[in-house]
Amino acid sequence: MTTPILDRFCVAGINYHKADIAVRGSFSVSKEDFALIAGSARAQLIRSVFVVSTCNRTEIYGFVENVMQLAALLAEHTRGNIQDLLQYAYLKSGKEAVEHLYRVASGLDSQILGDYEILGQLKQAVDAAAANQVLGPIMNRTVNYAFQASKKIKTDTALSSGTVSVSYAAIELLKETPGIAEKKVLVIGAGKFGGNVCKNLREYLPQTAVSLMNRTDETAKALAERTGAAFIPYNKIEEAIQASDILVVCTNAQHPTILPSMLAGSGEKLVLDLSVPANVHAEVKTLSGIRVIDVDEISTTILDKTIARRKAEMPKAQEILEHYQQEFYTWLEEYKYSLHIKSWKGKLQELSEWQPQQYCEMASEPLLSPDRKAQKAVTRLAVNLRTNQEKGCQFINAINDYLQMS
Repeated sequence: MTTPILDRFCVAGINYHKADIAVRGSFSVSKEDFALIAGSARAQLIRSVFVVSTCNRTEIYGFVENVMQLAALLAEHTRGNIQDLLQYAYLKSGKEAVEHLYRVASGLDSQILGDYEILGQLKQAVDAAAANQVLGPIMNRTVNYAFQASKKIKTDTALSSGTVSVSYAAIELLKETPGIAEKKVLVIGAGKFGGNVCKNLREYLPQTAVSLMNRTDETAKALAERTGAAFIPYNKIEEAIQASDILVVCTNAQHPTILPSMLAGSGEKLVLDLSVPANVHAEVKTLSGIRVIDVDEISTTILDKTIARRKAEMPKAQEILEHYQQEFYTWLEEYKYSLHIKSWKGKLQELSEWQPQQYCEMASEPLLSPDRKAQKAVTRLAVNLRTNQEKGCQFINAINDYLQMS
């Protein structure tokens, strides 16, 4: 007996909840790996399958008779094995698998709640499936409803609002600083982190004066040109610190680079130490008028607030997910009859071959063509199948409708 369509939708995967990075890495899937998975799926007559592979998860979705078919495909074409996969995996089918897909697409199942990047990764996975001829119409509609739900959550809730990175959190904190537009900000450090800070400062606080320096002047000069910040040579660090109102430290030294002597007697200043380990000497906090905020405090005051706000949006997001899931189930229920209806349209058209010719000659009004009659009959049949619970007689009624139109 064939498994119902919904029950055949399955997912097998591992993620950050249970598997560490080493285990997740052994089941990562590249484009080349997926091409092999798709080839094996086609050989097994699996029409739809796609794989989401990120640093936090690897999941294989498909319409199959048994979810173990997906687990076997994943284990066969990765560095992991089926025993390890089953030790850490979650295996879901039917509505449970649909709910999981929707939670992933919306960011509700992300390591950082509301992380919207996963939606793009899901879309790339679906595009790869289409390119490898393993994306059937039902799977396409399944993921489209999930994408619609994710978009609705993005626009109608605050689940993805705020910031979840330290560099963005620093900007959020500076936005709350009174008179920030008139302040002078000095960024020390031109690495990747310092580059993000400068870019965000120019984008979100365009009126604020930003200067930049780095132990290697050429690196700082190049970054300053890209971001529109003012370049200051590193040998003028003490003068630059004295002249600034806000100091953002993004250096990666193993020992403090900002010493108490550099800030002594410089008046009120805000110092953000975004370095790990801390690059602002501990005694700087004891100086009069100097407020030092380190990475941990930024995480506590800004990031935790962001996550708390996002958690408050979860009930609203879940309600949206349930709405789109129900729309998908309704569509799937109607889709079950589409092939039957198509077949019956052909059968009804065949009836015209044995209808007595005299009926046509005696007709007082122009008769409908066989195609038109069949279309009207199957349209009525489709409506009846959706609204009438007595399914068994609907196909007989379609024949009667057709004959009466003759």
